[in-house]
Formats: sequence, C-alpha cells, structure tokens
Amino acid sequence: MKFGENGGISAFSDSEKCELVSGPLLLMESLTSASDEYFHLATTLENLKPRYVIMYDADIQFVRQVEVFKACNPGHPLRVYFLLYDSSVEEQKYLSSLRKEKEAFERLIRERSQMVIPVDREGRVIDSSMGRKTNEMDEPNTRKGGGRDDKETPKIIVDVRDLRSTLPSLIHKKGMEIIPLTLEVGDYILTPDTCVERKSVSDLIGSLNSGRLYSQATAMTRHYKKPVLLIEFSESKSFSLQSPSAMHSEISSQSVSSKLVLLTLHFPKLRIIWSQSPYATAEIFEALKSGQPEPDPSIAISVGAESLNDVQGLIYSPIGQDMLLKMPGINSKNFKTLMDKVKNLQDLIRLSEQELERLLGNDSNAHLLWTFLHSDLESQIATKTFNKIN
Repeated sequence: MKFGENGGISAFSDSEKCELVSGPLLLMESLTSASDEYFHLATTLENLKPRYVIMYDADIQFVRQVEVFKACNPGHPLRVYFLLYDSSVEEQKYLSSLRKEKEAFERLIRERSQMVIPVDREGRVIDSSMGRKTNEMDEPNTRKGGGRDDKETPKIIVDVRDLRSTLPSLIHKKGMEIIPLTLEVGDYILTPDTCVERKSVSDLIGSLNSGRLYSQATAMTRHYKKPVLLIEFSESKSFSLQSPSAMHSEISSQSVSSKLVLLTLHFPKLRIIWSQSPYATAEIFEALKSGQPEPDPSIAISVGAESLNDVQGLIYSPIGQDMLLKMPGINSKNFKTLMDKVKNLQDLIRLSEQELERLLGNDSNAHLLWTFLHSDLESQIATKTFNKIN
C-alpha cells in the first residue's frame, strides 16, 4: 500500500518491490462526506487494522464506522483521538451532532412504543405494565363456567376523525377496546353519561375564537350528564396555557383564560380536565372508567343525529332555544310547543296570559312568563330588592 496523488491509499504494482516496515507506520487518509467514502473507510480499517486513529475533523458518521470496526474486532486494541480545541466551534458542532443523533433515537423509540402491532404479527412482547399478553391472543379460561373470563374488557367509543392521533393507540395499549364510530357529539364516550371533547391548545384557541366550542359544549350538556372538555398539551412544550405575564386580573375578549371562565359560567355542568400529554390522557381515561358501566354504541351514534333529521333542529338554532329556556315558566317540556306556535319574540310579547296558558299547558308557568315579559324592569329590581331585605 502507498500514498496516491490525492492523499489516498493505492496498491503497489507488480514491478514495484514491497518491503516490511520495522517501525511504526503513519498513514494519512482524506475522506469526504460522500456515501462511497463510508465504504472506503470501512475497507481501509479492515485492511490496515490500525491501533491508533487520530481524527482532525470529528465527524459523527466516521466515528460510528470506527465503532463498528472495533465491535467486529473485539480483540484488536484501538484508540481514537480527536484534534479539537476546547470550547471551539468544531467541538460544539460535534456535540450538536451527538445531541441530534440522541434525539432521533429517542423519537424512534417513542414512536415505536406508540405503534399498534396486530395480534398475528411476529415480534409482539409481553407488556408487564398493562398486565396482559401482547404476543398472542388471550385464551379463555375453560376451568370457569361458560369457558370465558368474567372480567369484561373496558370499551371506549372514539370518533373516527380522531383516529389519526396517537391517543387511540395508547388507549388500546392500556388494555381497553376501541370502538370507532362517527359521532355527532363529542370525541370520546367513556360511559353512558360521560362525553369528552378533546382539544389541543391550538385547537382550543381556534374553537374559542370561532365559537365552535360553544356549540360543542351546548350539544354535550344537552345530551350527557357529565360533559368533559379535555385540554391536552404537548410533551415538548410547557404545561401552561399562558405565561404568567400574559395573565390579567380583568376579563378581556382577547384572553384565552377569560373565554374559558365565561364558558364555565355559561355551562356549569361542563368539567375541564388538563392533560400534560397523550400518555397522561390514556391514564385519565382508565381512571374515569374504573367501576363505571360501558357505553352503548347504538345510543352513542344516535345522539345528535336526530337533530339533523328533525325539522325543529333545522329551523331553530340552539341559541334561540337556550334563550327561551332561560325565561321563567319555560322548561324542556313546553319550549318546543312554544317555538312551533310563535314566530318571534315580538309575537310572544303580544300574547295574553290566557293564550300563554293554552300553549304552555300550565297556568303558573304562563303567569311567570307573562309577568316577566310585561313587568317594568325597575319594578322587578325593586321587588327583588324588597324581598331580599325582608
């Protein structure tokens, strides 16, 4: 072997003589970042089998090639030196490449842990944290009556539009069964009474600005006893909705926290859950389902669907219904009849107390509504103040 004109190593020709070198041999190899150079470096290391490698330019890919050579030759002594100044730009560049490599492997491991592997796929392992086998199907215990396990697998109904996220796969890894359906109300149905609307921080801000969250909260509180708004953060970001400097003591139309406060005041039944990551959300769902009845898919898919086919759902907006329900004497049993017979608020005010009694079917409700619509505001305030004093 000898030096070539470009600094590489070339073979001797047949006419040239080869002599043994008694002293140490120093070879200089110039390499670039081309893909063929990696193979050339591996071949050079295998042919020369050096004991010392001095790197003038620290390249992470070349370092890994040297590590592979050492792993393939464990009995061969090898030392690697770097010619770098302390706290230099070259040193920081090398450390930055090491950090990027570490982050890439961590991201790969994290993505691998979130993947849903089919049951018949090879390579499934036993996950002790979930207490169930993932390398083969759970066989029923035939020693029990009926030949099957008494413990029912927990079920969660998931909107098919939310299957693109990582949360359904994490829920599946927790040992819960996923039932994908097209839901009109909510994203996740945990129990017959619990409906969850899942929002990321960016989606939450957009829904608050557009008013879409108001409609979603209205539908959840109307059809479920326990509506839940889940605000899910990202692992790579801080677990806070706003910085402390952005918090104001006064309510502002531009503040996200102010809009959330107004949302909770308007919907007292709405519960807000803060989740630090999708992993935490899966654990929260598991805790909420503990000891609770399972949801019915046929009922979940029908919730909200009747409003699309109902004539009233097409004619009357939820905002108008909510305004009527806030009036005294109007409840969930008589507001539909009133909206069918009365066109607008002006016609409602013109109705007499007897006409309201025929529409509402109750004289006390008619009297409360008629008094509310025809009494002077100042007299109502004075009456309430007098009642409080007494």
